Amino acid sequence: MATTPAVILETLYDLVDEEFKKFKWHLLNGGLTHSTIPRGMLDKADRSDVVDLMVQQYKESDVGEIAVNALISIKQNELANQLKRKLQKGPEDVPAGDGASSGGKTGTAQTAGVTMNINAARGGHVKAPVLHGGVFNGPVNFS
Repeated sequence: MATTPAVILETLYDLVDEEFKKFKWHLLNGGLTHSTIPRGMLDKADRSDVVDLMVQQYKESDVGEIAVNALISIKQNELANQLKRKLQKGPEDVPAGDGASSGGKTGTAQTAGVTMNINAARGGHVKAPVLHGGVFNGPVNFS
């Protein structure tokens, strides 16, 4: 699984220069609830520098949310949604080809005492929340 900074950097490369400039502006002035990165540091920063500055300035748990909010502020909603999905992916996600594939196949994945029956009869991917630190007896359904 890619790290949060790597996923953010990959996303920033999808912005054209003018959009990237606006992204940096929103880090400075966008009304974000977090402290801002000093203007002098952001002014000539390239995409990888911006990610490094974000990681240094903000809590690791906030960096992704801040990037998503800045993308929304510059009207890059689809890119923000893609980033959010990438950041939410966990190592427990079952990639296509390992049981969650199209073609109506059913697969079973087992991890650390967890059994999941996955059926992707209509094609695409099956995603489910990851449960940690609980005892679950019987079926658990998500809607």
